[in-house]
Amino acid sequence: MYKFIVKRIVRRTFAGLSAGDYEPIVKQFGPRSRFYFAGDHVLGGERHGPQEVREWFQLVLRLFPGLRIEPRDVVVNGWPWNTVVATRLDISATRPGGRVYRNEGMQLLRLRWGRVDEDLIYEDTLRLQEELERSQAGAPAAAR
Repeated sequence: MYKFIVKRIVRRTFAGLSAGDYEPIVKQFGPRSRFYFAGDHVLGGERHGPQEVREWFQLVLRLFPGLRIEPRDVVVNGWPWNTVVATRLDISATRPGGRVYRNEGMQLLRLRWGRVDEDLIYEDTLRLQEELERSQAGAPAAAR
């Protein structure tokens, strides 16, 4: 039953994020929580605590307005004091000119008593890097 509940929460959380509501996610991070997004680009790197995570989500939603993240598979293992959640993700966003950005990724999340201990996200970094460069090249000089 516990695993079923966690899966449902994960799916609802991604639905909320796709609607632009990231605060419920941020509230699950404590000061020592680790958030890591793979890649050598503006979104990549490690962040700690709720404020840095909030700033990351704000940046993501500025760069990718209308971002949609659909969990394809959610696997839950463990108990409330040490839960691991692995989620396979489909990612999309409508870009300027109507072009659609699509990618896929994986999230590995470790929860302790319902709070985020560690959140690791691995999106196809080459595809994301190309999209970020394409967006930057098309941005007006003042926006760069």
